[in-house]
Amino acid sequence: MILDLSLNEGAPPPRQCLDDLAAHDPRLLAKYPDPAPLEAAYAADLGADPACVLATTGGDDAIDRVMRASLSPGRELVFPSPTFEVIPHCGRMAGATLAPVEYEWGALPRQAVVEAVSERTAVVAVVSPNNPTGCAMAERDLVALAEDLPEHVLLMVDLAYAEFADHDPAPALLGRPRVVMIRTLSKAWGLAGLRVGFAVGTPERIATLRAFGGPFPVGGPAAAVATDQLKRGRGRMRAFAASVRPRRAKLAALLRDAGGEPVPSQANFVLARFPDTRWIDRGLAAQGVRIRLFDSLPGYARVAVPPGDAEFRRFERAMECLRGPEALLFDMDGVLANVRQSYRAAIVAACESFGIAVGPPEIDAAKAKGNANDDWALTRSLLQEAGVDVPLDEVRKRFEAAYQGSKDAPGLRRFETLIPPRDWLDALAGRFRLGIVTGRPRRDAFRFLEERGLRELFGAVVCREDAPLKPDPAPVALAMRQLEVGTAWMFGDTRDDILAAGEAGVVPVGVVPPGASGAAREVLWEAGAARVVDASDASSWGRLNLADPAWAVERSGPTAQPRSRPSPGASGPPRQATVLEGA
Repeated sequence: MILDLSLNEGAPPPRQCLDDLAAHDPRLLAKYPDPAPLEAAYAADLGADPACVLATTGGDDAIDRVMRASLSPGRELVFPSPTFEVIPHCGRMAGATLAPVEYEWGALPRQAVVEAVSERTAVVAVVSPNNPTGCAMAERDLVALAEDLPEHVLLMVDLAYAEFADHDPAPALLGRPRVVMIRTLSKAWGLAGLRVGFAVGTPERIATLRAFGGPFPVGGPAAAVATDQLKRGRGRMRAFAASVRPRRAKLAALLRDAGGEPVPSQANFVLARFPDTRWIDRGLAAQGVRIRLFDSLPGYARVAVPPGDAEFRRFERAMECLRGPEALLFDMDGVLANVRQSYRAAIVAACESFGIAVGPPEIDAAKAKGNANDDWALTRSLLQEAGVDVPLDEVRKRFEAAYQGSKDAPGLRRFETLIPPRDWLDALAGRFRLGIVTGRPRRDAFRFLEERGLRELFGAVVCREDAPLKPDPAPVALAMRQLEVGTAWMFGDTRDDILAAGEAGVVPVGVVPPGASGAAREVLWEAGAARVVDASDASSWGRLNLADPAWAVERSGPTAQPRSRPSPGASGPPRQATVLEGA
């Protein structure tokens, strides 16, 4: 099951919600919904007049109404940047000009925002706690900004994550004539599936926003469940929000231990900068954990606070695996054994025996397509593409004749060599449980290991006779069971290796084998490798420090390195306009 920490959703409400819904009159489904009870319930929660509350289809709908009601071509939207993606998106749709204001994360640039306001400015939009940074703006700064803005400017304050902050500024902003607050039940209330949000402002503002949308923004069942929860679920919501705060601190510590630099957060997520966000993102994804990266903020990853103890333990275990797994699994051919002059040459020889010429480019291309872990079947496939259709058994005989050889004609297997240094493997065996997952026949696999004195290093050797071939995850899972481990990395040189590892919940590390084409690296990235190392550089194996979360960063591939940015919480983000996507 996927642990999705990419959308900042709250803990699910009790099943009683569904039981309560079942108790409602079925006419609830037949009639157009009346939002008044829901708006009255939320107004009571805020201590406001119901005329000050508009129920909307999530907070996004409330933002959209504010923008369409206030902006038009020639008008301007000012906002501290980075910000929630819906804000600039809705501003653009309204035809307005965007005016982002960069700031030191954690401190609202009140003076800079005021100075950015012009006669064309119609809306200033602030998110607190901010998404994606998690930084909250001081209540006094929000109140001062509302007072400093000219009368023609509306201040929209998105408080989607306010329940998780040290202080909720809603009481101080309520009733101010030029302020509209955005609230939601999606986060702390754990009701994202209902799509219930609110705009809160003066009765005059709310009456205007009500006209800028459909008459029934919230369906009857959603309104009924939301109203019930507002009346009876506040204690549960507060307890959940309180539980997030210590787990948020623990999450920040975990990210820091993994080499990250977390940004101080008052939301239910933490944004952190990493030396290699792709390693974190793909390594977690292989273990069934989703987080959020941003194209507009390279080098950073956003992770929601796991909503419960079991989820937190799962995330913690996944992060520990990235720092140091219990086991390391290796494909054999192209990773441990250089087979360019053996298995690959046997493919060429077998094809030649049928009058067909193939070379490394054709073999590499066939391997890159996937489902190519059986060299006998791969050879037959190459022959069929050339118009020669022969039984697989005959192909196997000619392949084996070339590879195994005879007393009079030594086979191509004699040209196989060990790729990584032996002393490196010895060192790994002293720290990790090692295993092999290969498509080789058992005889060939064990002979290679025994001839080089490696057999005792590997606690599991899974061969083609033991399980379905990769990309099926079964052989990887079998190796994990034999080693009696729960976390592992797998080194593989083909798409099949990477796919099998990911499906088995193992972190995939791509290996570019000796003599591979220039496209080999991209094939591994596209298959989902969390890292790619170059086997042809013998010294690179010796430099891999598996206890260091930043190992082999210089070999992480194009765009893996983050752009230069100052440390978060100190000097802030770079001085460039940044509009981020995020939920």
